[in-house]
Amino acid sequence: MTVFYTISELTTIKRASYQISLIIAIWGFAYMLQKLLNLPIASGVLGFFILLILLQMQWLNLEKVSLGADILLGELLLFFIPPVVGVIQYQQLLLISGWKIFLVILLSTALVMASSVLMVKLFLQQDDVE
Repeated sequence: MTVFYTISELTTIKRASYQISLIIAIWGFAYMLQKLLNLPIASGVLGFFILLILLQMQWLNLEKVSLGADILLGELLLFFIPPVVGVIQYQQLLLISGWKIFLVILLSTALVMASSVLMVKLFLQQDDVE
């Protein structure tokens, strides 16, 4: 089976590869920074903040990472395969304590949503006063 790509498709693949490599390089820098400074924050989160700062300071244009980020987000399900394997591996534990885990997830989601609503209401009330 022979696969032929058009010049446009090859250009898109090349651009996407470059952008994904750039995102990975930023994550790698965040990982080294996190290890070097012994920061209590995950390197992925730190990398997102570094990327946000680079974009906000306009040292990096959104066009330089948008296609790569879209591809990574589109294939996000692949990053959840290890947790699914873990769920299968500890199936007995889930059968025994699964309802507790589900309850914690449900309550924590409800608390985050409620606190978000309260904060938005608080900020909207402050805007009305001013």
